[in-house]
Amino acid sequence: MANLDENYDVIIIGGGPNGLTAAGYLARSGAKTLLLERHHEGGGGLVTEEFSGFRFNTHAKLMLMMDCMPPYTDMNLESWGCRYVVPDAALSLLTREGKALTLFGDIQRSAKSIAQFSTSDAERYVGLMEDWYTIVNEALIPATYSLPLPMLDMVVSYQDSELGRVVNEMAEETFLETLGAAGFENDLVGAALLFMGTMYGVDPEDGLGFLLPLFATRMLHSAVVLSGSHQLAASLSRFANAAGARLERAAEVTKILTDGTRAVGVRLESGEEVFAKKIITTTDPEMTFLDLVGEDVCNAASPTLAAQTKEWEWESASLFNVHFALSERPQYTAGLNDPDVDRSLVKVMGLESVEDVMAHIKTVKEGGFSLAGSATTFTDFDPMQAPVDVQPGAAVACFETLAPYENKDGDWDDISEGYVKRIRDMWSEYAPNLRDTTVVRHYVNHPKAIEAKLPNMKRGSIKHGAYLPTQMLSNRPNPDCSSYRTPIENLYVGGASVWPGGMVLLGSGYNVAGVVADDLGLERWWTEPEYVAEARKKGLVG
Repeated sequence: MANLDENYDVIIIGGGPNGLTAAGYLARSGAKTLLLERHHEGGGGLVTEEFSGFRFNTHAKLMLMMDCMPPYTDMNLESWGCRYVVPDAALSLLTREGKALTLFGDIQRSAKSIAQFSTSDAERYVGLMEDWYTIVNEALIPATYSLPLPMLDMVVSYQDSELGRVVNEMAEETFLETLGAAGFENDLVGAALLFMGTMYGVDPEDGLGFLLPLFATRMLHSAVVLSGSHQLAASLSRFANAAGARLERAAEVTKILTDGTRAVGVRLESGEEVFAKKIITTTDPEMTFLDLVGEDVCNAASPTLAAQTKEWEWESASLFNVHFALSERPQYTAGLNDPDVDRSLVKVMGLESVEDVMAHIKTVKEGGFSLAGSATTFTDFDPMQAPVDVQPGAAVACFETLAPYENKDGDWDDISEGYVKRIRDMWSEYAPNLRDTTVVRHYVNHPKAIEAKLPNMKRGSIKHGAYLPTQMLSNRPNPDCSSYRTPIENLYVGGASVWPGGMVLLGSGYNVAGVVADDLGLERWWTEPEYVAEARKKGLVG
């Protein structure tokens, strides 16, 4: 590493998607910016591993906000190498009898598929989704890319509009209550919507019902990054580099240096110390405040900061996924009667009712492995994720499911291969050719492997901490820090444990960059999206 013996305007700890986003915005604003990443490459959960030409996106696979995240257009990331595709058919829920319910980004096309099972549910779906898209597009997406209002202020402000009152009511509901209000008769419809809301570890009984429309509608517009998820991180890195940011990898921060209760710099594992006017950390609350800052400094800065940090709750579920390099793509029985199945991004298996989804989640919460989940054949949408030039017809497919961090069946390293066999057997019931297809290689990512690769994803965390009423909006990570400023002067938080959370939204990095630019007196070179400005006029964002 080159000598870092100089002062900076901003030091950013962590080169994941939010750290890279903040670095690009601030460097382009004229701030002398240093980003420090412990790993040998940046990107955090945007991991793409390549084996003999097969590319496996081992953590972040589906991008829910690519078509509306401000950094993509502000930084013109397409010109820096990031391109993506949004399949028309988003999800097919497969039945054991060889049928399928397929949902699309287009409401009417989804309704046509639902009508095979229930014409009345098709009508209900159209009305429900029109309402949900209004809530998401006019309130929730704008809130994602703006500072959260204090909880009480938000409730009061939202009461001034009909839409706001609906969101307030949904915030008090569980996912089950929000879904139940729709009154679907056919189990497949409810199962598909509930699965989309819970597939990334949100507990349907924890409240925050407004997140169900957000997850469901955005899942229907999921994107695949061409050439692999890491291309998003690479494009952010290229933009930040071109803007003048210094990006240092294999540079682990072990201490945030303070002068009393004011952050002044960082100490690296090498012992080197670097100083800056402002420090942004994208690490989780426990690492940030208890490890890097220290409890004594936290207590001196705020009587509640350390105590709040110790109450941080991680998700009750993690993920287990297995990636297959195959000699041919899976061919689904349901696709023989419904060609949309072959064109859909996500195939759901083993979950045919709301009761099935709830039983699946319950099993995982109790430490068990539930043989149900979803599969995606990435090469259907990006053939270059397999070496098709030398192995024509080759495919990359992944099966993913919720899983417990502590598995009552035993140690993950010992039992994972047994699960791989069970998954392939179950998957073959829906795609029979998988029984004889050659598996060139496979790659397993289990909860403890996630934690080992990404230390801020403790307990195999999916989102840097559970989505709970006490850990969302202005409570994320806590009321002291939800404005991205912390009680420790010059220290800011900007990772997935801050509003709006994880899932590669780039929201935390975008929002903290604006706050730090303002505090440094820099002129913002970007303008807020029109949808945020419109929501502000309605009192739906701060």
